[in-house]
Amino acid sequence: MPKYFMPTTLLSGENCIKRHPRHIVHGKKCMIVTGRNSAKISGALADVTAVLDGHGVKYDIYDEVTDKTNIADIYALGKKMHDGGIEYVVGIGGGTTLDAAKAAAVYATNDMAPMDIYKEKYEKLPLRVVCVPTTAGTGSDTTQYVMLTIDDFENKRSFSSEVCFPYATFLDSRYTLTLPVDVTRSTAMDALCHCVESYLNTNASPFSDIVALEGIRLVGQCAGALIKGEFSKSHREKLLTAASVGGMAVAHTGLNVVHKMGHQLTCDKNIQHGFANGMLLTEFIAWCSKADIMRAVDVIRAIGMDLSTLKKFMDKVLPQTNGITEDDVKVWVKNSIYDDSEPNSPRKLTREDEFEIYTNALLNKNRDYTKW
Repeated sequence: MPKYFMPTTLLSGENCIKRHPRHIVHGKKCMIVTGRNSAKISGALADVTAVLDGHGVKYDIYDEVTDKTNIADIYALGKKMHDGGIEYVVGIGGGTTLDAAKAAAVYATNDMAPMDIYKEKYEKLPLRVVCVPTTAGTGSDTTQYVMLTIDDFENKRSFSSEVCFPYATFLDSRYTLTLPVDVTRSTAMDALCHCVESYLNTNASPFSDIVALEGIRLVGQCAGALIKGEFSKSHREKLLTAASVGGMAVAHTGLNVVHKMGHQLTCDKNIQHGFANGMLLTEFIAWCSKADIMRAVDVIRAIGMDLSTLKKFMDKVLPQTNGITEDDVKVWVKNSIYDDSEPNSPRKLTREDEFEIYTNALLNKNRDYTKW
């Protein structure tokens, strides 16, 4: 019998932080975890501190999270929170920042070595975490997953524990208004991939399907804006909702082939995470259609485009792949990930499949999807 467990309280709309202070005040002292810029520029940090100041909550600010922040940094932050009497955590930023907040909350309450966090069972519950996303892509604010960098950019590893669901998430699209166009596009592609990978997944259920399809629809309704690079308030709200909805979907199904194959593009070619995934998405849908054509049709109906139109849309939104060669593809297939992605895939993924997906998606400029 499928189950659906979503313990995170979602609060959305303009000024939702100010309108719902009881969901962000959980003690006398908290740690605010942010990156170096987005929390300030977006106005989210000012809104959070205004509520905390108004309720007499003391707080420290850790604003050093970057793409280079690794598990040792987060472990040290957790111990600092423990020693400083921190009672709960507010994470403000994108997925890397929110994941850092979630992991530090575990370290703050548990006497463990850094890598023990991957045992996923802890003696004590983590500190309560409140999330305020300033990007619209990762879905970390609605999942139990945490991705950490072990030692360098390429060596990332995730863990999952139901105690790592955030207590509450505040979705205020005003905080995404300052996002550059390329970041908006990249994170939107990430959210779309989350939803599609959840729907075309052996772990999918009627419950996860509902949210996955809605997330796909929301991104599809923003297709024109993503092409033009011009976003209304409504577009920003839809993309932010789609990101959190995508997290809710993969929280119950896990990710799929696209993310694991896309990681090689990011590591080897320095292509933004969401763009790397988006480059493979159309071909992934076509590949899945050979196992279940009706579910693939559900996806393209939800996004409002057939595969040929989706490919043209991606070509307009994503960076060009002119720097990728067949030799690159051979290296990526040699470093195959199909063994650990197979459990979620609707088909058995082989190295030959990987080669075909990479080649058709990245090198076959005239790929025809009219007879998929």
